[in-house]
Amino acid sequence: MDKNNQITEREQQILEWIRQNPMISQNDLAKLAGISRSGIAAHISNLTKKGYLRGKGYIVAPEKHVTVIGGVNMDIYGIAEATFTTKTSNPGHVYHAIGGLGRNISLNLRKLGVFNYFISVYGDDLGGEQFKVDANNNDMDITYSKQLINQKTSSYIYLNQATGERFVGLDDMGINDYLTPEFLQPRLDVIHNSTCVVIDSNLPEETIQWICNNFNGPIFAKAVSLVKTKRLISSLSKLNTLVINGVEAPVLTGITPNDKETSISCAMTLNNLGVENVFLYVDEVGMLYQSKSERVFYPVNSVGVKNTNGDGAAATSGLVRAFLNNASFKDSARFANAAAHITSETVQAVNDDMNYLLLKRVVKKYFN
Repeated sequence: MDKNNQITEREQQILEWIRQNPMISQNDLAKLAGISRSGIAAHISNLTKKGYLRGKGYIVAPEKHVTVIGGVNMDIYGIAEATFTTKTSNPGHVYHAIGGLGRNISLNLRKLGVFNYFISVYGDDLGGEQFKVDANNNDMDITYSKQLINQKTSSYIYLNQATGERFVGLDDMGINDYLTPEFLQPRLDVIHNSTCVVIDSNLPEETIQWICNNFNGPIFAKAVSLVKTKRLISSLSKLNTLVINGVEAPVLTGITPNDKETSISCAMTLNNLGVENVFLYVDEVGMLYQSKSERVFYPVNSVGVKNTNGDGAAATSGLVRAFLNNASFKDSARFANAAAHITSETVQAVNDDMNYLLLKRVVKKYFN
């Protein structure tokens, strides 16, 4: 884009409307502007010539950015005061929040100063409306997400032990089946122009494959759930980085990591399957960042842990931030561990206090 090409006030106004709704028609633009459709067509032509729009469909030429493609949920979760006893009521605390793995990664990135487009689908229910408000309040760009009519927003219910570890979870995420290659095709330009792409395994397997075949840059993937982790198997060799926990990893490797040595074997198997970098975090063991040539391991740090639910999303965001910083392998591991630690200190899936300066302070305090 040639930034020396001057844009008029009217063109800027039209460009903003298109950014808000990339699928808007010329007729709708004409109504908003109070001019004729042919007048809008002339402005569109000028914006295209000046490089602010690209091709058909009014695709805005993006600045340098990351694209996150994944799920958004309405979360209901409880944290017990003591070890769970089954088939009876357990005292604890219940919370309601907006979550979702893709959404949490996107929000963490914004808090770390990384502009990103979050691509997802959500319903026209109360949850969907709350998500839109929350995204706006947190300066998340959901331009390329879509609210689906007569659909309910994905939801997730889970219970955590008093230690913060997951006891059981139940998800209702059928809406994510709409995240198809056909859905993403009109958004291909914004994906192509990404510095890197982040995906989660809430996406259908064919969609994961399509992204890996249509984006040539680094792809970061976060596994989620035993069933959905299998969706990554056919695309492992295309991943720059895979973030996965000790429960999900055996689905891909057949190895159950329960100490440092088995964690290393598990990550090495993933490296041999084609994943360039593996970030493996195992409850009561620690966090391992490994490639075929380098390895960093940090034993578990349980100081101040309240909820481990958002650790993987935070670690993924830390790795992306490190990548954008051209950080070393060891510094990347530090960023990921620090981001996960910050998140675990709150009951929220994304710590409100997350920011880049805090991340660097935690790196210095715990992960030197």
